[in-house]
Amino acid sequence: MKRLLVLICILGAVHGRAQQNGQLSVLQMGKDIKLLESALYNLHPGLYKFNTKPEFETHVTALKNACSTPLSLKQFYLEVSKFVNKIKCGHTFPNPLNLSDSIKSLLIGNMVLPFFFQIVDGKIIITHNISDQSAIKAGDEIVSINKRSSGEIIEKLLTVSRADGNNAVHKKLSNIGITAGDSYGASLFDSYFPLLFPSSNENFEIAIKPASKAKLIYSLPYITQQQRIARYEKAFGKVQEDEATWVSTMLNQHTGYLKFGTFAFWNSDFKWKNYIDSCFKVLNDNANIKNLVIDLRGNEGGSGEIRDYILSMITTKPLMNERASVNCYRYLTIPDSLKPLLSSWDRSFKMPKNPTEFFVNDIGLYQKKQQAPVVPIMPNQLAFKGKIYLLVDATCSSATFGLAWTFQYNKLGTIIGETTGGTKRGLNGSEMFFFTMPNSKIEIDIPLIYFYTKDVKDEGVVPDILIKPTQQTIYKNIDPVLNYFK
Repeated sequence: MKRLLVLICILGAVHGRAQQNGQLSVLQMGKDIKLLESALYNLHPGLYKFNTKPEFETHVTALKNACSTPLSLKQFYLEVSKFVNKIKCGHTFPNPLNLSDSIKSLLIGNMVLPFFFQIVDGKIIITHNISDQSAIKAGDEIVSINKRSSGEIIEKLLTVSRADGNNAVHKKLSNIGITAGDSYGASLFDSYFPLLFPSSNENFEIAIKPASKAKLIYSLPYITQQQRIARYEKAFGKVQEDEATWVSTMLNQHTGYLKFGTFAFWNSDFKWKNYIDSCFKVLNDNANIKNLVIDLRGNEGGSGEIRDYILSMITTKPLMNERASVNCYRYLTIPDSLKPLLSSWDRSFKMPKNPTEFFVNDIGLYQKKQQAPVVPIMPNQLAFKGKIYLLVDATCSSATFGLAWTFQYNKLGTIIGETTGGTKRGLNGSEMFFFTMPNSKIEIDIPLIYFYTKDVKDEGVVPDILIKPTQQTIYKNIDPVLNYFK
């Protein structure tokens, strides 16, 4: 019989420390819901991509019914999260990074598990132990938390885990895991576990099934998010963020390796184009390098310009547009009632569009009469001409999903790893509004462009060679995808 290790964490009100967040009245919530409903109906281009109008109206009714009695801010946040998740759009969600500090402090606690973990084969598997008990190892399985089974925890978290389309469970599961790269307050688990499973107990009980056979019982104090990062960095090294997630090295004498951990450098002066140029110059100057591995795992996306520039470096022919997509809007003008509640990085998004330049297309959205001409991605003079491997996982769901699809469509090489997030039916994004409800101050990200693609499956990019981590590879500290090249 398999043994269980029971871990007791004294959390001193970790998930339930009383917050002075008060309650929202039915009237306050009703006004917020009405404005959210208006914002989605008037602005969101993908509202009926995976829901019919009657289905979406049913979701609205369910939200209103759930808010028919006064709720705390946390309860309302949870109900809104579950509601917008039913749109099945990976870019539509209550973004904790866009909350004000005061609202974030009320909604999202600062007390967290002293572990990082992944969801592997439906199990919660520890990847990094940063508690003060060294006997807990990477590869150990969390079986239950506060007597709630890991299966129940995962099932509930899936109701608020964002992804595109109907075939996106792999992406949703990847969102649940906690990595060292998660920004403070941005982890799905940290944000939603205490909302879905509130507890006033001072003891936080975790049952663990070790990868080894030892059975031990621990009592551990809770830690804050800041302490968790500090402990991680002391044990494993500094958390790699932004340009530090870009890595250039050699796997062997014939195989170069480029890791691109993010395409998002919105507030950075990092000269990413210079970096890419220098990497490919080195690759081309070394005649022994016959293979190139490009690793996008863990990279959700960001700049389309970076995506296209990397593609230009790995092709010897013009790359055709795999999507044949058109940009569609839900709106030409924005209702005055919504304008004060919308913010973005570009004021032009609020400007009225010229109605003579648009027509209503076959899915009821505004499409420009003159679409911008499709310009193929041309080979760069530094383009690598050897064999190319692309590594992906479920995190790849925006610009990295697009890169993987272009790579596959144009047969640029071999894709290895796990099925990506995203959907070939078309993503929503590029332009965004940040909509803040006036009473609760909860913010919702709303994408403005639907990249409409006809006659394609609702699916991500399926690798040529499927390889995924297992409990044993985590326990043995093996990267099974990179192990393919040994």
